Amino acid sequence: MPLKVEKKDLTGLTVLITGANVGIGLETARMLCEMGALVTIACRNAQKAEAAAEDIEKTTGNRPEVASLELSTLETTATFVNEYIAKHQRLDILINNAGAFTTEKPQDGLTQDGFEIDFQINHLSHFLLTIRLLPLIKYATQNKINGFTPRILIVGSNAAQAGKIDYSYLQNADNIPFIFNRYANSKLMNAMFAKKLGDNLKDDGIVAHVIHPGFVASDIYAKPDYKLPKFLISGMGFLVKATARSNVQGAMTSVHVAISDDAAKSSGKYWDSCKIAAYPNKSINDDSIVNELWNKSEQYLQEKGFDV
Repeated sequence: MPLKVEKKDLTGLTVLITGANVGIGLETARMLCEMGALVTIACRNAQKAEAAAEDIEKTTGNRPEVASLELSTLETTATFVNEYIAKHQRLDILINNAGAFTTEKPQDGLTQDGFEIDFQINHLSHFLLTIRLLPLIKYATQNKINGFTPRILIVGSNAAQAGKIDYSYLQNADNIPFIFNRYANSKLMNAMFAKKLGDNLKDDGIVAHVIHPGFVASDIYAKPDYKLPKFLISGMGFLVKATARSNVQGAMTSVHVAISDDAAKSSGKYWDSCKIAAYPNKSINDDSIVNELWNKSEQYLQEKGFDV
């Protein structure tokens, strides 16, 4: 059954979406712009981001702001945050949408910061970005517009059900696992991060959730960081047509959780098809594992000179 989202007047609300120049991120930005929000799309490719902003303006009459964000390096991520804070007083909705499913690796298999690529883009850089943007989100909580509850969304995946927390390869190229495993591991981290955020921020009146958009075909073919081997893509036509959601349908859960009163009533939940669902991996319920991931993430950043 096709998903639907009830429209709201979001005038005055400020939204930041990472990786919103294609796929579900683009359609998420389009829907929120259509409802009147001040949206910033933060992307690594400035030319594609400008084209996306122009496209959104043509269809909604509301042009989103465009910002450069390269999540594969901590320095550029931190610079982006500083520039965003200098320009904005508040942040009502943060959507960590950008993600990587990489098959291509640097020569040593790690980013210039020394971390496995999917881990850094999908989790660690978003961890840094989110924590450093919290003052703006807390300001929005203390100065609500039309009673709206500020919130943080992390776009995850049910691939997390196959994930595990393994620190052995994150800074060691010799131990990097198979393509899908490292992606699944990073998606498990996304869910754990959202759960811990929900616990940490409940007294501040901020909610955090992780969402599963469903299987969206365009993300396989078009998403800049989403690269699958040709042998996996070839022959998938029939399967894609039979099971995949459109970009608009894939964005529906993100938009629902971003704006609905329903999503403001709880925190740290896993959403699928615009509804709360069971966590895809039982380890998300293990506070000792979740807390260790948070502490390790802080440690990795501090070792690189980034306080959080």
